[in-house]
Amino acid sequence: LLARGSDGALADFAVSLEKLGEELTDDLIQQVTQKLALQALSGVVLKSPVDTGRFRGNWNVSVDFRDNTITETNDKSGQATIAKGQGIVTTVPPYRAIWLTNNLPYARRLETGWSQQAPAGMVALTVAEIESQLR
Repeated sequence: LLARGSDGALADFAVSLEKLGEELTDDLIQQVTQKLALQALSGVVLKSPVDTGRFRGNWNVSVDFRDNTITETNDKSGQATIAKGQGIVTTVPPYRAIWLTNNLPYARRLETGWSQQAPAGMVALTVAEIESQLR
């Protein structure tokens, strides 16, 4: 599970998942990976600040590569973006990398507290929440 935004926290998180993976069967790894990816997707989308909904609508889910696209999608509630990502995540076999990306030019500023709606960002906060649940 890879999310663009907070590289240091992600490295530690990936190591934790790797250790967990040594104890699980392929089916359980697939279930855990999909559950974590859906939790991460919901977290970053719903924590994203909303004006027109364009930022929420530009969260992309891809498998084994970083999706660099930018769309014109506006999704104020975030539900359509989550549903679209869920359609991808639920088909991912075990041992595959799931990428969550938002490539709008102002994504990094929003992650670092530029918006009063999301002063703590989205990615780092979501990763911290998931990490605390895994402990």
